[in-house]
Amino acid sequence: MTKPNFKEMSRADLRTYVTDHRDDEEAWDAFFAKIEQERSPDTKWYPAPLDEESIRIGEEAIRQKIQEIENRRSR
Repeated sequence: MTKPNFKEMSRADLRTYVTDHRDDEEAWDAFFAKIEQERSPDTKWYPAPLDEESIRIGEEAIRQKIQEIENRRSR
C-alpha cells in the first residue's frame, strides 16, 4: 500500500487520515507541521498547566477569550 503525499493533503484531510491511522507517526508529524506552518505569528502560547498557577493562567486566558468573543457578538 502506498502512503499518501502528506505535504499535498489539506489540514482537514490530514486530520481525517490521522484519526483513521492513529499509529502512523509520519502522518502525525506532517499534521503537526502543517498546523505549525499555518498558524498566525500572532498566536499566543500559554504554558502547559503543570501546577495550580499554570492552571489559573490558562483558565483566565480562556475567560478573556470568551469575553472577547461575546463582546464582538453583542456589537
